[in-house]
Amino acid sequence: MKVSRYYLPAVAWTLIMLVLTLLPSPDFPHTFLSSIPYFDKMVHAGIFGLFVILWYGGAYKTTVKSGKEGAAHPMTLLARVLLAAILLGLAIEIVQKEWRTIQRDFEWFDWLADTLGAFLGAAIAAEIFRTRGTGKDA
Repeated sequence: MKVSRYYLPAVAWTLIMLVLTLLPSPDFPHTFLSSIPYFDKMVHAGIFGLFVILWYGGAYKTTVKSGKEGAAHPMTLLARVLLAAILLGLAIEIVQKEWRTIQRDFEWFDWLADTLGAFLGAAIAAEIFRTRGTGKDA
């Protein structure tokens, strides 16, 4: 299966996300940013927001924008990417809990931040690509 060039940023970002979220916790340096309240949650929201934007951008450009016959409605594509982001966030938290070698725990608030970031990313992606519920693009 040929991967469209539009998906390459999304694939690269996903790999970076997985490496960063599954690194053993002692490997993270403590900086002045660590002292900002809820900075960790803002990072979670940001990485999942970008995940949704990049994956939706790839899907949009390879199906909707290219005029592929039988392409899913843009809102359907966005909902699928959003669901994938939410499930990926949950899967990462489960892996962090189960793999004791990475010395990390399942945190509900991390998953909540992932989910909120994914929704924010979806809102931004809808605006960037002018996805409307009517099926018309600007």
